[in-house]
Amino acid sequence: MPDSTATPLQHCRIDYLQDTLLGVNPLSHECTAHITVADENLSLRITGPWPKALPKAHSVTVNVETRTYHGDLVDAQAFGSDELLLNIALQPGTARG
Repeated sequence: MPDSTATPLQHCRIDYLQDTLLGVNPLSHECTAHITVADENLSLRITGPWPKALPKAHSVTVNVETRTYHGDLVDAQAFGSDELLLNIALQPGTARG
């Protein structure tokens, strides 16, 4: 049975990197999201709106109240303009809180 923890809607800050022709841009987005942690994976269901660059990010840090998660964005799916689902592979030992 996998270790899974789902949370109610929470305020969080997502720091992420966007690759450009001139280098990497560090960006940030504050939002509300449902957060689910299962094994070494993190899922964020974000309510819109969100930046166009966010689904194309590769390295992601999610700051939620007393916890910080860091990992690589594996998949991003938009459900209309109201919801974005981000699946993040967590780097081992990076969840702090």
